[in-house]
Amino acid sequence: MVKKGNLFLLIKSLSKSEKRYLRIYAGISGRDANYLQLFDAIEAQEEYDEAEIRKKFKEKKFLSQLHVTKIYLTELILKALKNYHSDASVHSKLLDLLKDIELLFDKELYDLCYYKIQKAEALASKYEKLSLLTEVFFWKRKLALAVTGGRKDIQALLVKEKEAIEQMKVLNTYWQHTISIGNLVNDDNFINELAQTKSNVYALQSQVLHYHILYARHFIKGDIKKAEKHISALIKLLEKEPDRIREDPHSFVTAIGNKIGLLLSGKKWDEIGALIYKIREVPSKYKLKNESRFTVRLWLRTFNVELEMYRDSRQLEKGIALMDEIQQFIEKRRKAIPADYILLFYYQFANIFFLKKDYTKSLRWLNEIINSNFGSIREDIQSYARILNLIVHFELNNIIVLRYAVDSCRRFLKKKNAAIGAGEKLLNLFAKLSHAYPDEYRAIFKKAFADICPPDSRQTQDYIDIKGWLEEKIK
Repeated sequence: MVKKGNLFLLIKSLSKSEKRYLRIYAGISGRDANYLQLFDAIEAQEEYDEAEIRKKFKEKKFLSQLHVTKIYLTELILKALKNYHSDASVHSKLLDLLKDIELLFDKELYDLCYYKIQKAEALASKYEKLSLLTEVFFWKRKLALAVTGGRKDIQALLVKEKEAIEQMKVLNTYWQHTISIGNLVNDDNFINELAQTKSNVYALQSQVLHYHILYARHFIKGDIKKAEKHISALIKLLEKEPDRIREDPHSFVTAIGNKIGLLLSGKKWDEIGALIYKIREVPSKYKLKNESRFTVRLWLRTFNVELEMYRDSRQLEKGIALMDEIQQFIEKRRKAIPADYILLFYYQFANIFFLKKDYTKSLRWLNEIINSNFGSIREDIQSYARILNLIVHFELNNIIVLRYAVDSCRRFLKKKNAAIGAGEKLLNLFAKLSHAYPDEYRAIFKKAFADICPPDSRQTQDYIDIKGWLEEKIK
């Protein structure tokens, strides 16, 4: 059953070239025009409205079984997409080759079948598609039985198949470790097992996870130097395999992003720029097939990191200059940019202007967040935006507004059930400030500092530097 809205979301996800191909594919397939009429009607909607669809097609026979038509249209779109993206990835190519192998084997065209099997085996081996490689060996074994029946050939195949299965077991073990790393950090048995497993690792996927686990373990334990050593080794490992980066750029970009995170925490600002550039050149350097879609997210990610760097290093003028570039980027690609990135950028803008003490401009971006409907997206950021809003109103001496803003913030946090660090204490602080005389502020700040920032407290500066702001107010 196709739920209401699913078809709408599928249609809205299509690119212009995919839509164009769908129309060609539908024409070639000789499909009923009803499907394309329904497609055009749904595509034109900003939000899915089935009542409007029923009104538009009230004279059409297919309306009596609209749900069936929607199912067929969904299947038509998916078939067109499969055809359009048939060579988009190694996985897709292998699935097509396996279909060819089965068809050729059933027709007893064994020479052509063998050629396809050889091609599939080479591809699956090169890119370590282990589960599909076992499928290739299955057909190779079946072909050998049909043609020669030679036991030696089959025995050799079984050895290869066993190796692939063993590597899948190793990979599965590494994934289990990766998912459970938080619980295994201090487990001596786990560390010994990891050391023993390493000697059996030759699949690149397992090597990647091996380095990632070591990086994560040392990061969790607070040994940043060793964490940086292992993440750097992972980056070098992947750079030796450009074909694998082209097939799966996400692992490479994530590894660089993790290293940038370590450098940010260590305030090694001078090393970050080169890594940001390395990430941004991935689409062109490795000639990615789905370059446009991947590039948008990649640039969004690096923009955010660069803003963090300028914020934490207090290179605020560079951060403000970058804001203009980001806004132009967003304006050109607004529909392609996820709402969580829009929200994150608005908060970063507000935070940088706040640190520069340009409170009016900071308030402008906070209002963009507060007055927009971001729903349940990044409720942590939405919550901290409202706390920062209280600080900004205090700095602008908007004391009357501050009183209402405190109540509004409290309602928001309660409605969202948002738990933020020292949230209630911060609200109480601003409630007191909004009813106090200026000569009482210092005493209020000193008491709040003792409550909110005790000596053993830790704070996430990514949101608001509350401790720094309170210290400044006390001075």
